[in-house]
Amino acid sequence: MRLDDYFWLRDREDPDTIAYLEAENDFTKGQLGQTEALQEQLFEEIRSRVQETDLSVPVRRGQWWYYTRTVEGEQYGISCRRAAVGTDRRYSDDEPEHILFDQNLEAAGHEFYELGVFDLSPDQQWLAYAVDTNGSETYELRFRDLTAGTDLPDVIPGVYYGSAW
Repeated sequence: MRLDDYFWLRDREDPDTIAYLEAENDFTKGQLGQTEALQEQLFEEIRSRVQETDLSVPVRRGQWWYYTRTVEGEQYGISCRRAAVGTDRRYSDDEPEHILFDQNLEAAGHEFYELGVFDLSPDQQWLAYAVDTNGSETYELRFRDLTAGTDLPDVIPGVYYGSAW
């Protein structure tokens, strides 16, 4: 048997839970209030050192080069691929980019968003992905046809952030 003294906090609508969390937030603000200017200064310094518009190193998988890119002002990455070209199947910026999954679009309208699964099928025609939109660390698994760019209507709720084809 496992005893969890904080299990009652699971009910997000319970007035006692809300009161407890507000009290915790007030305590934290009281303890750290004098450091707000320093916090802002540190945040701006860290942000100034981050290249917001960036591209990961492309990774070859079969006939495709896969990479993730970020865009300044956006919170999440954009997963893409380009066809490998030439006899040596090299990477080329001249090939059209195929956006597989734009987390910024997927997260729109949600207060919380986390991608837990991003798994390509062995034939690279399907994408299994799972998202958490409420912070519960349980995900909804979906499947995307990468040729058509559309999701299947099937949704598997209550999964964890692991997968295998």
